[in-house]
Amino acid sequence: MKKYIILLSLIFSVMAIQAKTLVAYYSYTNNIHRVISELTVQIQADVIRIEPVEKGLDYAVDNYAIGSEQIAAIRAKPNDASSYPAIDPVTVNWDEYNTVIIATPLWWGNMAAPMQTFLFHNGASLAGKNIGLIVSSASSGISGVEADAKRLIPEGIFLSPSLWIRSSQISSASPLLSTWLNGIDYNDLTHNDMDDKLSISVNGRALTASIVDNSSTRALKELLADGPVTIHMSDYGNMEKVGPLPQSLPTNDERINTVAGDLILYKGRNFVIYYDTNSWNFTRLGKIDDIISGAALKGLLGNGDVDVTLALSGSSGIDGVMADGSHPTGIYDLKGVRVTPPDNDPDRLPAGIYIINGKKTILQ
Repeated sequence: MKKYIILLSLIFSVMAIQAKTLVAYYSYTNNIHRVISELTVQIQADVIRIEPVEKGLDYAVDNYAIGSEQIAAIRAKPNDASSYPAIDPVTVNWDEYNTVIIATPLWWGNMAAPMQTFLFHNGASLAGKNIGLIVSSASSGISGVEADAKRLIPEGIFLSPSLWIRSSQISSASPLLSTWLNGIDYNDLTHNDMDDKLSISVNGRALTASIVDNSSTRALKELLADGPVTIHMSDYGNMEKVGPLPQSLPTNDERINTVAGDLILYKGRNFVIYYDTNSWNFTRLGKIDDIISGAALKGLLGNGDVDVTLALSGSSGIDGVMADGSHPTGIYDLKGVRVTPPDNDPDRLPAGIYIINGKKTILQ
């Protein structure tokens, strides 16, 4: 009979792959393209280039009249999708990235219109991510571009300072980039991404969540530094699970329109997992990664009351080890996918690590 070694904890933290950096850029004159080519010598990152659907336009003709018209249309109706010029389709798995660097030229005091289109359609997916901004211009200051970025990514964590590279400095991009990366503590930022992750264990499933940086989450991390915390949670309003934390946390209330997977602090003491939409003044804590839909999250959380365990991601929560020869049920692999052993006999599973009845288990 296969020996089961059960790690006595409801917390299961998959050894995390370090979150990656994505660079998204638009370049008409290729100045930004040259900057990004140098940037990718200095850091490891995935890169996407934003391109307008309509090819061959001469933006420089008539004193950049085309670009001026596009910027004017966006300024007039910034919340109307039809104001933004069409770009080639771009598919990004945002869950892979914790840091996103946006690189763009300045047009008439604003962010280049094609990049605004990209962020208009993807800004919500960048909530809670670290956002770096690189801007090129002939001489104009970049405050308008920074304002556009914050409007289009209202819940991004913006790294300061932004990097302003004048057209005359493109050939000197390498040292400017190096100084900027040091200034935003890029190495520390990307090597400590798991400091911004939370482990959530519920109904035998292990989830991770990306948390924002505010006094509320810093207090939560201090609380969890002493060990995992289990919260008894109940359904409310057919939109959330809610339960009390062991102690109150500082609040950073703001008007928030929730989506599935949002983690919220309500009245300083109540931990909330949203599986549907709501709009209220409360504190954002973060968002569960890899949530496909509200229905899927609701199904995972189950109907009625449930115990949910929180821990800092990367903590093992191991209290001891014991052997158990019984045949358990409810078996999941490291990705949280339910596993059905041959003939429903766990002894026939390959050796490895599984989640069995909500416990991290080594099969030997």
